[in-house]
Amino acid sequence: MNTPTPRFAEQLSVVIGLIYETAADESLWPQLLEGMAGLIVAPQDAAQAAQDTPLDMARTLGLATSLSLANSDAQQYLWACLAPHFARSQRMQQELQDIEVERDLLERVMDRLPLGMAIVDGSGKAISMNRAMVALAQAGSGLRLQAGHLASDPADALGSAITRVLSRQQDHACLRLGPDRMAAPLPESAPGQAQAQAETPSGLSLWVSRFGQAAGEGRAMVLAASPGSRALSEGGLVAFFGLSPAEARLTQQLALGHSMEEAAKMLDISHNTAKTQLKKVFSKVGVKRQPELLQAIYASPLWLDMGPQSRRMQPRRATLQAALEGVDALPAGQGMRLPDGRWMAWSDSGDPQGWPLVLCHGLLHGQHDRHPDDTILHQLGIRLLIPERPGCGDSDAAAHVGIELWPQDLACMLEHLGIERFGVMGWSLGAPYAAAVANHFGARAQVLGLVSPMSPVLDVSELRFYSGLVRMILLTALFTPRLLTLMMRTMVRGVQRDVYGFLESLFPRASPSEKRIFESPLYRQRRAAVLLKTARRGAPLVADECLKAVHGWKVQPPPPQVPCRIWHGDADPEVHWHGARSLAQKLGGVELKIVPRAGHYLMMSHWQTILEELVVLRSQTADERVATLV
Repeated sequence: MNTPTPRFAEQLSVVIGLIYETAADESLWPQLLEGMAGLIVAPQDAAQAAQDTPLDMARTLGLATSLSLANSDAQQYLWACLAPHFARSQRMQQELQDIEVERDLLERVMDRLPLGMAIVDGSGKAISMNRAMVALAQAGSGLRLQAGHLASDPADALGSAITRVLSRQQDHACLRLGPDRMAAPLPESAPGQAQAQAETPSGLSLWVSRFGQAAGEGRAMVLAASPGSRALSEGGLVAFFGLSPAEARLTQQLALGHSMEEAAKMLDISHNTAKTQLKKVFSKVGVKRQPELLQAIYASPLWLDMGPQSRRMQPRRATLQAALEGVDALPAGQGMRLPDGRWMAWSDSGDPQGWPLVLCHGLLHGQHDRHPDDTILHQLGIRLLIPERPGCGDSDAAAHVGIELWPQDLACMLEHLGIERFGVMGWSLGAPYAAAVANHFGARAQVLGLVSPMSPVLDVSELRFYSGLVRMILLTALFTPRLLTLMMRTMVRGVQRDVYGFLESLFPRASPSEKRIFESPLYRQRRAAVLLKTARRGAPLVADECLKAVHGWKVQPPPPQVPCRIWHGDADPEVHWHGARSLAQKLGGVELKIVPRAGHYLMMSHWQTILEELVVLRSQTADERVATLV
């Protein structure tokens, strides 16, 4: 029997290795898809291997009946080789998840520490944080979470300290932050002074030190103490020393360094009542003086107990991710209940009295994915509506609502808002939905704009318009939808594990004009929040979006009365501009505008220009209609 050529065998071996590596590191999924796409470029090798090594596909994939996975023996052979490895990889991921459960239990100990603790890299990116540090960052104490990074006010205080420590200019760095004062370094030779300043109500003390090595990059540990860092659990004092709740509250105040007079005033009790309670506390704890009481308290394990909140504590990563979501909270959108009971959500921004423009969003995007500068909409007199498709964002999923039924959902929204005439725009995977809307509404859709649209994939030959990564996703959607869900599950886990890391992996592929948008903290925060919301919906719904776009797009020219224009960047790393040219021809020769040096996020980098051209296109069309009537 002949054997596959060395080139094909080597490529196949690399891809199989990546399948297992991705089980432990979800961030590798783009390399995996690129590698799988690379196997497609050597069809002769795969075809020869398929002839020499016949495989039972139904048995390989564990199916009850045979399944035609691809349109050639070469692709049949490829899927047969990879499918069992995907299955084993999923089992490995489950085992790793079980290990991480144990790791989360250990990390919960960090959440009981009264001090804020964070592990960060050289740029301040938060790798791990305990709940106390998250609370400090959210309280406006001089620390804040910004796009997944731990930052300080003033901005360079913490960053400079981390740099000095990781560059070994000094072993440790100490500084004090306050909401109303500049950061001041604390002398390392005066730990007592640092302790006193840490307890000052208006200050927050930080201690930065090196924390081992990871993948050749330095990590720093940041400890933070605030005036409330030593607050003890009322329930813990009651249970451990047998105090009454009132006695426990008095003990809490004394442990924070308050005098008897201050404690009584804060608890709204008389000085005599406080003295009586303190005598009972001394008796129950077995001490005679206040310093002895504090020594007994801090010799107990109570200082590790953060109180009732610990009983509601979530696993470590979920806690941090929830904190990031809280910091990067999305504005509330709008919505309505559809006739079949589903909830449909959308955002409504810009000029409330302006021209309604409906934007059909792309894959892994939603109602809040728009240019961060809303003043552009007001300047142009545009009311931007971004409805979320079934299963996206806040909209309920629907098993049988595809592209052809999307206009019916949109009709309910337009009727609800009292909108008769409007423009429609589709970006990336939203293009087939926008085209369906134009065909459904006819002249009510005043213009149709398609920005960086995906090109229809009617057969394998049209995959040449796509990059290797996207090509593999679409190829899988064409022939192996069962594998598509497994692939999307890996991507979704990568987003859930480190959403900002996922975003950063996409930025290097962006054009210079797009990177300026990505550097906007508002856009990054919005984008991260939308990604997390999408990831929570699960891999099957993400895979379903791809399947609908591949199998549900009935390409047909827009109605003659609906002017259409396509914008596409000649530096798009996802969809080559030749794909846009092919789409323009399929739509009846609509106008195609190639934008030099623009990438796939052309809609963001050229937001104002595209909107201006849509407004002009709409006004020109209106003038032509008037001239025709006259």
